[in-house]
Amino acid sequence: MKIQLFSHPYKMASRLLLTACLAFILLPSCLPTQRRNTDDAYFNDKKLMLTARWKQPFSREETESRHAPKGPFLGNGDVGIATYTSSNRQTLRIGKVDFITDNWEDWTENGPAALPVGELDITVHSQPTKGFLYEMSQLEAELRMRTGTHEPVNMTTWMTMNDNYIVTELSTDSEKPVAVRVTTYAGCEDTCYATTADICGEIAQVSRRTKSEGNVRWINRAGISTRTIGTKSQKHKLSESQVTEEFTIAAGKPVYVVTYVSGSANDNAYLPESAEKLRSLTPEKIALLKKGKENWWKDMWTRSYVETYDSLLNRQYLSSIYLMASAYNLHSPVCGGMYGVWNLCDTMNYHGDIHLNYNSQAGFYSMFSANRPELAMPYYDFLEKLIPEGKRRAKEELGLVHPSLKGKSCRGLLFPVSALGNGYFYCQYWQQTINAPYNIPLYSWYYEYTGDEKFLRERAYPFIRECGNFYEDYLEKKAQGDTYHYNIITGGHENSWDLNPPSDLGFVELTFRLLLRYSEQLGVDAERRALWTDIVTHLPQYKVIMPTKKPNQGLPVYAKNEDGWDLPSHVIQLHPVYPCEVLNLHSDSTALQLARNTLYYYAVSQKGFTETMNELGLSAFIMGARIGFSPELLIENMKTLIGRAGRNFLILDGHHCLEKTTFVETINSMMLQSVDGVLHLFPCWPASPASFTRLRTKGAFLVSASYNGKSVTSLKIESTNGGICKLQNPWPGKQIKITEEDATVSYKQEICSFQTQKGHTYCITPQM
Repeated sequence: MKIQLFSHPYKMASRLLLTACLAFILLPSCLPTQRRNTDDAYFNDKKLMLTARWKQPFSREETESRHAPKGPFLGNGDVGIATYTSSNRQTLRIGKVDFITDNWEDWTENGPAALPVGELDITVHSQPTKGFLYEMSQLEAELRMRTGTHEPVNMTTWMTMNDNYIVTELSTDSEKPVAVRVTTYAGCEDTCYATTADICGEIAQVSRRTKSEGNVRWINRAGISTRTIGTKSQKHKLSESQVTEEFTIAAGKPVYVVTYVSGSANDNAYLPESAEKLRSLTPEKIALLKKGKENWWKDMWTRSYVETYDSLLNRQYLSSIYLMASAYNLHSPVCGGMYGVWNLCDTMNYHGDIHLNYNSQAGFYSMFSANRPELAMPYYDFLEKLIPEGKRRAKEELGLVHPSLKGKSCRGLLFPVSALGNGYFYCQYWQQTINAPYNIPLYSWYYEYTGDEKFLRERAYPFIRECGNFYEDYLEKKAQGDTYHYNIITGGHENSWDLNPPSDLGFVELTFRLLLRYSEQLGVDAERRALWTDIVTHLPQYKVIMPTKKPNQGLPVYAKNEDGWDLPSHVIQLHPVYPCEVLNLHSDSTALQLARNTLYYYAVSQKGFTETMNELGLSAFIMGARIGFSPELLIENMKTLIGRAGRNFLILDGHHCLEKTTFVETINSMMLQSVDGVLHLFPCWPASPASFTRLRTKGAFLVSASYNGKSVTSLKIESTNGGICKLQNPWPGKQIKITEEDATVSYKQEICSFQTQKGHTYCITPQM
C-alpha cells in the first residue's frame, strides 16, 4: 500500500498532474532551439553573479536567526535548510513547513507556532588548515563546501523539489582514506518537545514531536532519516535525540549522505515509509533525482527574466526569484509564513506566522507578472481553511476589534493579523478589518494573469463576495450635503482607529468593482449589482493635506485618514495604487500628481524608502512604478537597500523575509504594466537600455521586448488564452505591423487592438 506523506492527500493528485503538465510543456529539451540558446546564454552570464562565497567558516552564533536565514540556504516549498560550519564541519539546520506546534505563547499571544525539526552534522576528522571555501549557487540550487583540512573533503548538498530528499555528495583527493562522522539530530533550543532516536538497519532515524499537553488542537510529529551510500559505516545511538555513524571516504569513491524529511499533523513521522524510500536508492537513482532537480530549476529560471544592464539590480531580481521558488511551490503541504520554509529556531518572530496585513501577501506579489503563478497555490489553500472561522468572527467578534463595535455583527469575513499555514488563527486584530480583503488582489490576479475561469468561479469570486458581504454590513451610509457617502471607520494602521483611511477605501472600491465585473462575466448575483454600483459611486474622496514634517516639497499629499494623520513615514495611504490598482496610469492627472507628491514626501524627503523596514513589503517601490514616479529615484533607493544585503543576498531587517521579493514586481512594473486591459511598455524606465523575456500580463499574454533607451526595438507577444490584445502604441504616431497571420489592427487614439489566437505568438514592429 502506498503511504501518503503529505498533509492534504486529496489535493495532491491535481497538484502532481499540474506539475507533470508544466514539466512536459516547459521541459528544456522540448524548447525551440533558438529560445533555449537565448535562455542559456542569459543564465550562463549570470552564474557567477548568483553564487555567494564564504572564504572563512561561519558559526552557528553568526547565522542564528529568528527571522530570515543569515547564511547559505536551500528550500523546496516543504523543507528548508540553512547551514553553519567550522573548518572541518558542515551542519544543516532543517525545518519543515507543516511542523507546527499549538499552545505556544509570547508577546503576540498564545497559538500555533512554526518549529525546526533538527540537524544533520557532517564532520571530517582531519586537522584544520587553510583552503576553506563555501559556495551557495542559487542558479544550480546547490551548497558546495571544501573543508579547510589537511585531507580536504568536498561536499555538495542539494535537495529534490517534488519530494523531501536531501543529498550531500562527499568526495576527496586525499591519498589516504579520510574519516567522517555524520550525526542525525532531532530538536533545537527548547527541550520540552519530545524526541526519539533509533537505528533501523542501515538507516539512522530521529523524530521530534510538538506539544502534547494542555489545550492543544493537534499533535504534529516530524522525522529525519539518514542513509549513507557508497561505503560501510558504524552507527551508534547517542541519546533519545541523536544517532551518529562513522565511515571513511577514499579518492575516486564518492559517498552519498542521503536524508529524507517526513511527518504530518496526525502525530505520525512516517519513519518506516521514509526508511523504505532510502533503502531503494542506488547511485544511479540518485543521479536521476539530481537530474530531476536540475530540470525543475531550469524550468523555473527560464519562465521569465529581465535584463537591466545593472549587476546589482540583476542579482537582486534573480535572487528574489530563487527565494520565492524555494519557499513555495505545488509540493508545499501547507503555506509557509513570512519566513517561508526557514523556521530554524524555537522562537521565530511572530510565531513564524503568515502576517495578514501585507507582510506575507507581499511575498506573492511578484509571482504573476514573473510567469510563476502556480507558486501561489499553497496560499489559496491556506486562505480557504480560514473561511469558516472568519465568518464566525465577523458575526460574533467585532467588539474585540474595537470597543465601539461591541454588539455589531456582520456577514462575510473577519481575520485577525496572524495565522499559521495549517489554517489556525492567533493574535489580536490590532483594530484592523482589512486582513481578509487584503487577499482580494491575489485572488483576482491569479485569474487575470492566467485566464483560469474555473478558478474565478470556484475560488476567487466566492472569496471576494464574502469580503463584499462584510463591507455591505460594515460600511456606514451617511448624508453629506445634498448627497451621501459610504464611510468606513477602521484601523488604517496597526492599532490606529480612523475615519475613511485611503488604505481601506481602496480595498472597498476594489472589492465592489471586481464583484460588478465578475458577476456579469459569470452571470450571477445580478440583483446585487445596484447596491454595489451605489457603493462604488458614493465613496468618500481621499483626504488631501499639506505635509507637516520637514523637509518637504511644499506640495499637497494624501493623508492617512479623514483627520489628516501625517505619521509615520510610510505610505499606507497609497494602497489604492497598489495592491488595489484603482489609482493607476489611466487615472486623473491631478490624482496621479498627488500620489507622486505623497510618495516623494514620505519615501524620499522622509527617507521611507531606505529607513523604514516595511517599505518593501508595503510595496512602496511598486507604487512608484505604477504612478510613473521618477525611475532614477526608484533605482537609486533600491540599490541602497541592495547594498545592505548579506552575503547570501538577503536583505535583513530583523523582522521579515519573503516580502523583500517585491523587487521583482517593481522591476517588472517599470518595464511592463497592464492597465485596464492595455499593455504599456517601459512606462517607468530611465533612458537606458533594458529588456524582458516572457513577462506575464493580465489577459494571459507572455510579452518579450527590448528597449534601447529611446524606443522599443523588439516586441513579441504570445497569447496563452486567445482574446483581444490591447497595446499602448510603442511607436507613437506610427501604425504597427504584426508579422503573424492576418491579424487586423484597430486604433483608438494611441491604443492598438488586435484579435489573438490561443497558443500563437505575434511579432510586432512599426510600419516603416
